[in-house]
Amino acid sequence: MSDDIDLQRIAEDERIARELASGDLRLTYDGTAEVPDLPPPGAPVNVIRPLRIPHDLDVQVRELAEQRGVTISVMLRELIVAGLQDVTARQSDPLAELRHLGAAVQRVADTLALREQRDAA
Repeated sequence: MSDDIDLQRIAEDERIARELASGDLRLTYDGTAEVPDLPPPGAPVNVIRPLRIPHDLDVQVRELAEQRGVTISVMLRELIVAGLQDVTARQSDPLAELRHLGAAVQRVADTLALREQRDAA
């Protein structure tokens, strides 16, 4: 998964930082380098949001991401999109509210079943 920590890269970054701080390494500006194209107006932009969640919830997200074969970032995005779609639908549709309640009951049942399995192990 792409969320894994690259210790070699961290060590190399720390070495470069030490050399910059000591003056042993100097950066130079290359005015001849090509300027990269900017995305067109209205293009989607990703925003980084640090997020604190309880450890138990993190474990659940990691397990779900592993089951689906995606990174944790992708899993969190999918969960957020699904949650927003659900909230939006429930605001305008009473039947959607009932479906939401049914899904909530199912999640509770699934959670209790997982706890029973963990306790039995």
